[in-house]
Order: sequence, then C-alpha cells, then structure tokens
Amino acid sequence: MSRRYLFLILLVSIATSFLLYGNSIKGDFVYDDVEYVNREDLKEAGSLIKVWGQPGLPDIISSGLFHPVTSFTFNLNFLLFGESPSSFHVVNIILNGIVVFLVFLLSCRLFGNIPLALFIALLYAFLPIHTEAVANIKGRDEILSALFGVWAWVVFIKATEDKNRISYRLVWFSSVLFLLAVLSKELIITLPALFLVALIMRKKLRLVELGKLSGIFLASGVIYMIWRYQVLGSYAFGGDVSFFAINPLASAPYLPRIFTAFQIAFIYIGKTFVPWNLSASYHFNQLPLVTNLFDSWQAVSGLAMMLLLVFLSFFNRTRVTAISLGAISFLVPYIVISKIIFKGGDILAERWMYFPSVGLSIIGGYLVYLLFIRARWLGLAILAVVIGIYTPVLVDRNKVWLSEESLRQSMVETAPRSIQGYSGLAYFYKENNLINKAKQAAEKAYGIYDKHPPLLNTVGDLAVLEGEYALAESYYFQAIETAP
Repeated sequence: MSRRYLFLILLVSIATSFLLYGNSIKGDFVYDDVEYVNREDLKEAGSLIKVWGQPGLPDIISSGLFHPVTSFTFNLNFLLFGESPSSFHVVNIILNGIVVFLVFLLSCRLFGNIPLALFIALLYAFLPIHTEAVANIKGRDEILSALFGVWAWVVFIKATEDKNRISYRLVWFSSVLFLLAVLSKELIITLPALFLVALIMRKKLRLVELGKLSGIFLASGVIYMIWRYQVLGSYAFGGDVSFFAINPLASAPYLPRIFTAFQIAFIYIGKTFVPWNLSASYHFNQLPLVTNLFDSWQAVSGLAMMLLLVFLSFFNRTRVTAISLGAISFLVPYIVISKIIFKGGDILAERWMYFPSVGLSIIGGYLVYLLFIRARWLGLAILAVVIGIYTPVLVDRNKVWLSEESLRQSMVETAPRSIQGYSGLAYFYKENNLINKAKQAAEKAYGIYDKHPPLLNTVGDLAVLEGEYALAESYYFQAIETAP
C-alpha cells in the first residue's frame, strides 16, 4: 500500500471525525474537565517539564491519577491556543481521527485485507459509545492511551511478522509506545499480554523468543511502576478510596464483584453495538450490585457473552479468523475495567470502552465483511444501515457535553436512580444562584443517598445562604466524617 494512499486514508479519518464530532467544538469545560482548567500551573511553560513528576491532580493525590502525557498535552494546549475550550475539543477530534486511521492500519497488519480493514475502521469510527471519550475534553486520556496502544501493536506486528527473524529494535520501540500509552491512562496496562497472546495465536514461538519479548515489555512496565510510585507513594497501587455512591464495588465482597463484572460486561458489549440509553452516570444505585448471579438476567447474559468470546478465541474453526483476535482484543483489556481485580474509580464508564471496542469492531467488521464477500450489495446495505442508525445517535449525544447543565440534566434523564446527576445539578444551580432549583435537586439526591460527601457540602452551602448556620455545620461535619 502506497504512502499516498495511507495519507489519504488518514485525511478521510480525520475529516470523518470532524463530521461526527464537530458539534462538540462549541462545548464548555464540564465535569472532570474543571479539575484541569482550574490548574493555573498548566498554563505556565515551566509545567511542560514539571508534569512528568506530578500527580494528575496535585491537590487530590488520593485520586491515584498519574497521566503525565495527557497533562503535557493539556499544558501545551493552554500555551498554544489559550483558555478557550474550543481548541481542546478540536485536538480531541483530530486525535480521534488518528486513532481511527491506526485501527485501519492495525487491521491491515493483522489480516492483510484492505476491504476488511476498511469495514473494521468504519465501524469503530461510528460507534456512539465513544462520545464520552471524544466530546468530553478530559476523555483525551482515553484517546491518547488508545493512540499509543494501537500504534505499539502495529509496530509489534511489523517486528514479529518475519517467520525467521524478530526485529528486537522494533520491539523496543513498541515497548516505548506502550510506556507512553500507560503514561496517558493506566487502564491499558494489560496491552503487552494482548500482543503476546495474539502473536502466539498467529505463529509458533520458541520459549526463548517469548522470554525475550516478555522481558522487553516487562522492563517498560517496571519503569512505569517505579515512576508511578515515586510520584503517588501509597496511592500508586489502589490506595485511592472512592465514595460508596461512586463505586459501591470498592467495598463489596469478592463474589458480588465477580457477578457484577458479568453485568458490566453485558452493558459494555450491549451498548457498544446497540447504543440505547447511553449515560454519563452509572453510580449508586443506577447499577445495583449483583449478590446472586441468577437474580440478574443481565449478569447471566454477560456471563454467556464472556464464555462465548472465550470459546470463539480457541475454537479451531474460529481461532484462525478475525473473530478470535477480536474476542481476545476485547477480553484482555476488559480485565482492567471489569472491577474484578482493580477496584478504584467509577464503577462503570462508557469512555473506558474506547480501546476495548477495537476488539468488538474487529468482530462486527468481520461479520459484515463475510456478508459482503457473499452478497456485495447486501453487505454494503447493512453497513450503510448501521452507520445510518449510529450517526444521529452519536451527533445528538455530543450535545450532552456542551454545558454542565446539559450534562447533569442528561444524567437525571438517563440514570434517574443515580445520585450523581441530581447532586451535580444541585451544585450547578447553587453556583448560579438558582436556589429553589438547587434545593429541589438536592432533595431528590438526598432521597437517593444521604451520605454522599459532595451532596452534603452542597446542602451545607444552601443552608449557609439561608442563614441556617447550625444546620450547615451539621452537614459539613457529616461530609468530613464520611470522607476525612
């Protein structure tokens, strides 16, 4: 494939990204974006070096965030284009287009089939579940980790495609790209395992070769872990404590965590292909914990889906097809976001599917391609219908991220049992002196869960505004006792 052709695909990928996400450019800083826009140090040139030795949120080190690559790009964004959120959205859109191009390049490397690669990249580009990663400025960490992660895989395949010789120079380059990926977002930490499993499925490896390849990526992993510990200390490896309302799984027994992981798998896979009721909030108690597997049809369905993917990964008739690689490409990164092992952060977030959905796109793209080679017009028609359904959902979903109010209203509509929407809406109205609306939203949030620290702070603030100082003091003390 010529460089001119590849450059054309890159331009088309970026143009498609702008067509799909262009209406997000006028959006404001919302939700977690505010934590970064309020960091005055990110607006100074000296921070281009400092961010490499700082937590992602220096004032909230207990969050356990360490994303220096992402912080570096935010710093650069402020320095080059100022404080307007529009430039941040434009950069996200461009980066998303590059990822789509890399997914095409990866598919070409994996399968040596340009039409199949186009189907896979097209499906990936139009998935509405990606809106939270692209339209939300802070979602850049997901985009960057996927960009470096997919690029690392492309380089790794090139390094190992020769049957007689492995290019360890390229393997080392791939490991550097992997390091940049985890320095963008730690959820992609299982990437080397994906590379090695996929390689073993495609070719026979001698034990000494497997050891060398593993050792190279292990070196990058060790560098990352030491670096992370030097910056975060005791919060480097799971010391962060999420509020119960944000992630009730963090304090749950092991079996409910496993059962709930199957329910989460069902939601992730289901909403990737059928983007119904996409939401920015799955907090307490919108996603109840599963204490008995057979009490939840979603958990049972999720378990069935996971078992099917594992079966397809190793079944002789599918092991040599794109279905097997697609299944592995979803299962390996899903280990991290399933909450079975790593408990920190939100219980579930659609933005976390940005990289794992590469695997699901491979499966979906391959199935459409099979139809295409048997009945060309039918395959193209089905692809057109899918894109035709996904596009308006995606474009409309971008509007959710235009303002704090639109985001919180969306949370309330799509996740009415979640405290996050009403709590955030109460805070927004309080900050804008809409006291009656703030009290109404706070009352609804308080009825869902009365021990959520941010809500207690907001209710305390409302009491202060009404001169009820003793009442305000009691709410503040409750917040402090819940989250010292």
